[in-house]
Amino acid sequence: MDIHTPKPWHGVREFLKEYAIIVVGVLTALAAEQLVSSLDWQAKLREARQGLSEELAENLGKSEVRIRVAPCIDQRLDALAVIVDQAARTGKLPALPVPDGPPYNSWATGVWQSALSAQTVSHMPASELRTYTRVYQVIERIEASGPQEVAVWTTLFGLAGPGRAFDAADARTYREAIGQARTLNGLSAGFGVRARQLVDAHHLPYDAEMFHQRVDRFPLGETACETFKGNPPPTYGASPAADFPDVARNNPIH
Repeated sequence: MDIHTPKPWHGVREFLKEYAIIVVGVLTALAAEQLVSSLDWQAKLREARQGLSEELAENLGKSEVRIRVAPCIDQRLDALAVIVDQAARTGKLPALPVPDGPPYNSWATGVWQSALSAQTVSHMPASELRTYTRVYQVIERIEASGPQEVAVWTTLFGLAGPGRAFDAADARTYREAIGQARTLNGLSAGFGVRARQLVDAHHLPYDAEMFHQRVDRFPLGETACETFKGNPPPTYGASPAADFPDVARNNPIH
């Protein structure tokens, strides 16, 4: 292999020639390295965008279901408020079936978090990065309300049972829980609307097929807004998470 060995300089012209050869070689090597790095990041960015498209579709599908069911949740809370008021007047809570609460969802953020950790998103255009950041901040707000909603509906499930005495302290507890449930229902649905608005306004891509699959798994039929169904439980202590193991088995992760 021939290696260019600098010759002894014989004047300024030869010095400049040797200097130019070295500079051009270094610049060529740096340009090639930068090109390889750029192509590598572009490949990672394409992969990240594909993952984000699927992750956004899942989250938007879940939030769409929640948006559609939000009026039903308000109707259920209206009915519970009437029952609490009547029980406060009569001093007796009637036998009640378990009230249907809102759907509980886990929210997918793994692709976004991985892209942040790997600094992949830093290679996005600034406007695209800002939009993704805002969308995931909204999703985090929805996710944060989930445990609070489970807690307040656990209180409301305490109304279900064979019938019992009901005093002013009970009325105060359940009225407060109904108010909290209304707030959390509004926040969950409202932030879902905001997430979709951001995605649509800034044309973020998402997997439409996956979105519709997620929505279609929870069709809203004629009974969707029924407040109660079934028989009152024989004892008190019903839980909104009691059927979660069965739900998980019937909806395996693929």
